[in-house]
Amino acid sequence: MKEIAQLLESAGIAPTPIRILVYRCLDTCDSPLSLSEIETILDSVDKSTISRTLSIFKENHLVHSFSDGSSAMKYELCRTLHNYEEDMHVHFRCEKCEKTYCLNSVRIPEVDIPEGFTAHSSTFVITGICNNCRLPVIPKDMPHKDT
Repeated sequence: MKEIAQLLESAGIAPTPIRILVYRCLDTCDSPLSLSEIETILDSVDKSTISRTLSIFKENHLVHSFSDGSSAMKYELCRTLHNYEEDMHVHFRCEKCEKTYCLNSVRIPEVDIPEGFTAHSSTFVITGICNNCRLPVIPKDMPHKDT
């Protein structure tokens, strides 16, 4: 808990107990989370407090948010503190289980934008079937080898 408090302070954020809880929640999950998912995990914390905390984290480049094609924004910790651009990576959303995965080692491709335009961020989401969902399912009526 002390480490999280120090990390929040180094990002210019006062380390309140709720902010530490939200940070820990995002840090321990293996995929980006929506506000509703965070609220479910932290059932003792109201949605508006979580939302304000996420806004503060985002303003201080501690989290980034993106749309993965679902109806809710997803939030994820920036792994390279204070270097938002370095942390931009591709996400994969499974069409079957609806889980979103970070592909941290896959960088967002560089895109030449027209002169006069200034990019602040970009989102790159690939949709398909994840490794867990692509495993073949054996039909129940398929005969089994007993011998």
